[in-house]
Amino acid sequence: MKTTNYLLLFVFAITFLSCKTEVKKDVTATQDEVIVVEEKTIYEKLGGEEGISGAVEQIVARHLENEKIKHYFLALKENPEYFEQFKQHVKDFLGAGTGGGTEYKGRDMQGAHKGLNISEAEFLAAIDDILYVLDANKVDRVSRNELLAILYSMKDAVIKQ
Repeated sequence: MKTTNYLLLFVFAITFLSCKTEVKKDVTATQDEVIVVEEKTIYEKLGGEEGISGAVEQIVARHLENEKIKHYFLALKENPEYFEQFKQHVKDFLGAGTGGGTEYKGRDMQGAHKGLNISEAEFLAAIDDILYVLDANKVDRVSRNELLAILYSMKDAVIKQ
């Protein structure tokens, strides 16, 4: 019986060792592709210099028609040279504040509104005019909200100065 066990063990060992075990490794090189999406600035979304300029012209026109705030702008309009300079400052300010390459050389918001004693209701009326122009020009909601956040962040520098 011992001989039979040894014989079976021998046959099993020979059978096991004679089996050719081949592990096939299929290594496929993978390359992760990274796609970089550059987000456009608000300036670019608004149409760059041309878009900002057109929007400012429309906003000022709305302000001149807005019963709540037009008195601030009618005085500016009396001096055409100063009025154009004012609009250019607004264009530069918006261009710089929205990611354009524009340099703003005007006064800070508090200094620019000093002595005007603008109320919160008047500030909101001006914001409403701006939102109206953005909507009329089909500015996307994200850009519109980003610009609104920028404008609203200046509220304390504008009202009651």
